[in-house]
Amino acid sequence: MFYRLTIITFLSSVMGFSFSGCYSHGVSSNRYESQKIDSLIETQKVNDQCILVKFGADAITAIKTKRGIVVIDAGISSGLTARYRRIIEKEFAGNDFTYVINTHGHPDHYGGNSIFNEARIIGHVNCLQEISEQWDNPGKRIKNLSKIVEDYNVQLKTSETNTREWNEIFTQKARYLNAYNDAKKTILVKQPDITFSDSLNVDMDDATLDMIYFGKCHSKSDILIYIPEMTILFVGDLFSEYGRPYINETLTADEDRWQKAVPWIEKRVTNTVKIINGHGQILSADELKSFNSNILSRCLNKQNAITTPAQYEQDCQ
Repeated sequence: MFYRLTIITFLSSVMGFSFSGCYSHGVSSNRYESQKIDSLIETQKVNDQCILVKFGADAITAIKTKRGIVVIDAGISSGLTARYRRIIEKEFAGNDFTYVINTHGHPDHYGGNSIFNEARIIGHVNCLQEISEQWDNPGKRIKNLSKIVEDYNVQLKTSETNTREWNEIFTQKARYLNAYNDAKKTILVKQPDITFSDSLNVDMDDATLDMIYFGKCHSKSDILIYIPEMTILFVGDLFSEYGRPYINETLTADEDRWQKAVPWIEKRVTNTVKIINGHGQILSADELKSFNSNILSRCLNKQNAITTPAQYEQDCQ
């Protein structure tokens, strides 16, 4: 299913913004930034069948199975994700993409869905509502993205070129600039065409995709994905280092659902489990246990919530 964005005409002369590498600095700037992006994309081998592709806070994971390649999350934009796809095709010597699973309905996780046109998209049923809500005012979204890009441009000018700080700012600018370009070009958002409300199990012959809805937390559609054959657990943006949960306090907490999900998680915690979050962090079993503890404490006394950081909120604008 595709969701067509009706884009309001948005002229750069009206906004007065100058986006390096977009439409104002010409071919040489485009070439330089393109080469710089490629140089900053990292590929991490999780195991013989699984790789993690990262560009700053953008991250997707690909799993090669006997029934095709499965991709977990699709990045923020079609432009960047097209690069990730080429890396995956080279690594796995194939292009038989079968499924893309969106861990939740935020743009930095479904923005590149359309690059896997032949694949079925899996997500929680609430993803459909979230995507529609996020694009109910495309002109506002374009304006928000342009402001974010310009803010990063300003930061780049005051940072020393090619330092770690500069690279981090550059990757963020590139992420949002590519999302901006998608919006300007009316790139179609490919929505999940396989949805579930509680749980879903997909058999890929040599790998099983075991999914469960966590409940409203970071988003309205947070899911967990476990592959028992590889002892890998994907947690989306539910938590990061040290087990710190990311709870969107604008949502009504789904605490009854959380208490049902935690035992599901605990059954899958082993010393060898690999936990991968939605921005490419590989977390430990201890951090997962800490997250479970934080969530249960929140359910008991509602005092341990950690609100969603501003950076995550930008992706939802």
